[in-house]
Amino acid sequence: MSIVSAISLGCPKNLVDTEIMLGILKEQGYEITFNSEEADVLIINTCAFLEKARKESFEVIAESIGKYEKLIVAGCLVQLQGKKLLDKFPTIDHLIGVGKVTEIYQAIDKEKQICIGEGFSQHSYPRIIATLPHTAYVKIADGCNNCCSYCLIPALRGRYQSRDMKGIIKEVDNLVNVVGTREINLIAQDITLYGIDTYERLMLPEMLKQLTPISDNIWIRLMYTHPAHVTYELIEIMAKSPNICHYLDIPVQHIHDSILQAMNRKGSSQQIKGLISKIRQLIPDIALRTSLIVGFPGEGEDEFKMLFDFVEETGFDHLGVFPYSKEHDTPAFDFPNQVDEAVKEERHHEIMELQKKVSFKKKKKKIGKILDVLVEGYIEQGMVGRSQYEAPEIDGVIYLQGRYQKIGEIVPVEIIAAAEYDLVGRIV
Repeated sequence: MSIVSAISLGCPKNLVDTEIMLGILKEQGYEITFNSEEADVLIINTCAFLEKARKESFEVIAESIGKYEKLIVAGCLVQLQGKKLLDKFPTIDHLIGVGKVTEIYQAIDKEKQICIGEGFSQHSYPRIIATLPHTAYVKIADGCNNCCSYCLIPALRGRYQSRDMKGIIKEVDNLVNVVGTREINLIAQDITLYGIDTYERLMLPEMLKQLTPISDNIWIRLMYTHPAHVTYELIEIMAKSPNICHYLDIPVQHIHDSILQAMNRKGSSQQIKGLISKIRQLIPDIALRTSLIVGFPGEGEDEFKMLFDFVEETGFDHLGVFPYSKEHDTPAFDFPNQVDEAVKEERHHEIMELQKKVSFKKKKKKIGKILDVLVEGYIEQGMVGRSQYEAPEIDGVIYLQGRYQKIGEIVPVEIIAAAEYDLVGRIV
């Protein structure tokens, strides 16, 4: 059998699809390697969310041409461009769209197989965890119904489709009790909308009630929650459940009502501010992450100042800000009052400089506290890890001093120093 490797581009949701493809192929007898230079077959799981991501996908494909017995291109770029990819790269052996990743084995065994179609498997499939096994992403749904005016996701991934709850619980149980995973990161385009299509109501709180008894010694982290769909019931469960991280990723995108309306974002500035206040009231130590877009069409100085002041007043623990990207096939592409690229970059810089100060101020407040820290790896100076207040890959880390611990262990750490985004701690 051939040796297969994969390159996964884009978000963790794409990574899960890559892990499923590798897991299915391993079950069929293929040897799997994470070193692409050792492989006979390469899968490139592409991202197409923004022009920058599409450019990266094209570059990776071009670099891989002629190096493998078979080259398989999968994911969002395939879903977006279809057979046009073969005009640009005629030596690609297989194209697999986002709805067909579970058919990887049937595709890989044929010539010039093109599997492009919508759909999302309700069931659990074998996975090869590409991250270290102590942390894993679990995708609970795919697609999106929110239809923000700047976003391609509904065109790439289709309507919102929730997975079967029993399958999710079974997958988490296997990750925790067989693989040894200590951190479960629940992901989807909007996890708070889970169940609306299959149960006709928001079922994330109910699912958490069934996940938390699996083990007392795990972290369950909620990623990609829409502020319009975060309910009081969800906040209450987070507050009461000791193994749900006091961490919430809640992308608000903007705070000015006219911009929110133009973005087709459900909810208002008043609702967003009230929600943040309620969350902090019920979970005082909550770490909040958000994402913002600057330079959206119609964002003038007044709208930007309101956003800037909101960031300063709210004090998010973690924040990502992105200059608006004008994407074909989105409603916002043709909006009037487009913002100059230089202005977008300047506003991006201003928000990030402000967030540095906000983050440093919040980090310093952790000095002297003792936190449970998940050991992630070894570096020249010692070890590195994260607490429940930092998500993998996107947030800061904690540099650890003291006796060496196994990767994947959760240990008590006293915080002794702080930087703008990272902490330093001594293992107790």
